[in-house]
Amino acid sequence: MKYYKTYMDRQRLSHQGHEKLLELVERGPVPRARKTRWGRWGALAACCALVLGLGVWRLAAPTGPVQNMEDALYPGIKDWYGPGEDPGDTSGEGFTVEGGEGDKWMLPAVPYIQYQDVTGEPAADGAPAKWLMEGSFSRDLTWEDIRAIFWGPEGAPESSHPKDPGGELPWMLFWEGYTLTGSALYDSGGSLLWVTIQGENGQTDSTFVLTLRPGELPIAWELYPDLEETEVFGVPVTAWSREEEGVLTCVSQFMAGEVGVRFENRGAPFGSEYGEEGRDVADGGVQMLNALLVRQGLSTDGGFCLDHLMEAEDVPEWREAEFASLEEARQEAAFAPYLPAEGPAGWEFYGRLTYQEGNEHTLSLMWSRGYDQLSVNIVLPEGETVWGNVVDVDKPETYDVRLYPIPRADSVPEEYRETVDNPVFRAQDLSRDILDARAYTAEDAGDTSGVRMSFSVLHPDNTLVSYSAKGLDADAVWELVEETVGVN
Repeated sequence: MKYYKTYMDRQRLSHQGHEKLLELVERGPVPRARKTRWGRWGALAACCALVLGLGVWRLAAPTGPVQNMEDALYPGIKDWYGPGEDPGDTSGEGFTVEGGEGDKWMLPAVPYIQYQDVTGEPAADGAPAKWLMEGSFSRDLTWEDIRAIFWGPEGAPESSHPKDPGGELPWMLFWEGYTLTGSALYDSGGSLLWVTIQGENGQTDSTFVLTLRPGELPIAWELYPDLEETEVFGVPVTAWSREEEGVLTCVSQFMAGEVGVRFENRGAPFGSEYGEEGRDVADGGVQMLNALLVRQGLSTDGGFCLDHLMEAEDVPEWREAEFASLEEARQEAAFAPYLPAEGPAGWEFYGRLTYQEGNEHTLSLMWSRGYDQLSVNIVLPEGETVWGNVVDVDKPETYDVRLYPIPRADSVPEEYRETVDNPVFRAQDLSRDILDARAYTAEDAGDTSGVRMSFSVLHPDNTLVSYSAKGLDADAVWELVEETVGVN
């Protein structure tokens, strides 16, 4: 409550707000609002509305930040949108959120959340275990899927209350003008792993990612184990922020009933004095946009529904197999033409195949001896796959590691980093000399001894074969590759 009190103490009633208040008095009373657990904030919201003048606002296209708080069209929020402006081109992929009808008169009771600053702090790696991802597949969300996540299968509730403008999505998310795309990720058996909704507001260069996982918190890609929790209506919420290139990013994660939630937004379409006193209004807007999503997830008339997405309707075939020898792997007829006749003698061997209908058909082989390793990864084309990083062998600057001293992060020009790190050569262009252009010694890298190289070969039938070697010289690698480059 002290944060709201501090916020309230900073507010003043403008002349325009005073006129709006008089207009409301002349209109008379309005119907009673629906009761929710947010009712205990009702008196505070009413006070905020009175102090701030009950500014009427509509979201339209952004033009730039306003300069005076008296110009704000919504209590506590500086509207960065020009009235009557064209919201811009919304063609292309995704669904653009449109606002509801009518005016919005009520200040949302935004819970206070402590966004702990982790700018510059290294995060522990929280990437998901490999077993969780193997065989997984995704399905794009339809607009109806996204709406059902917020409204449930019954759709948006009907309301005649003048303070409830309706809209395609809950209006108090403040997502109007964002273009949304979404996908559901399933395991190999067709059970939902998690749902991701991405939003982009091109007018204000602000973005967000909402991840929802049934039964538990979404897997964290980065971990800050020492963060304190903020309790919001009895639910612990972990939240943090970081600044990148002068723009604030906020992240919050919590359990909304049986749905784990992670929400990350970079920037916001408005400014706000949300949070600590003296905070920049742009950063306050970023925090407030994040807190509004928390409010949606934890309010009694909010939450998230994943029932309609729990099981995929069409599950692609999935197959995996392991091989004890190169001879055994060569029994896979589709891969045999791309495999060497022999591998390094006396080295340990491991092979594995994974197949998913319409998605992947991959055979991976590895030989190892101490620190020395050789891996060959073959990907058969599924559908109309288009491979990137295909290089022109007449432009050695795009792939020749001899031109760039280690550390290459400092020596390779930005435009060549992808191809120098992971070049793809057409099979008909590959030669023994090109392997010399890819070879470097471990001493150069400050690592164990031995020649290293990595590259991929794109065959005319669109099959991609990737090689990575450490401890084999260029002649030995060429002997493995030469016999396969003529394969169609």
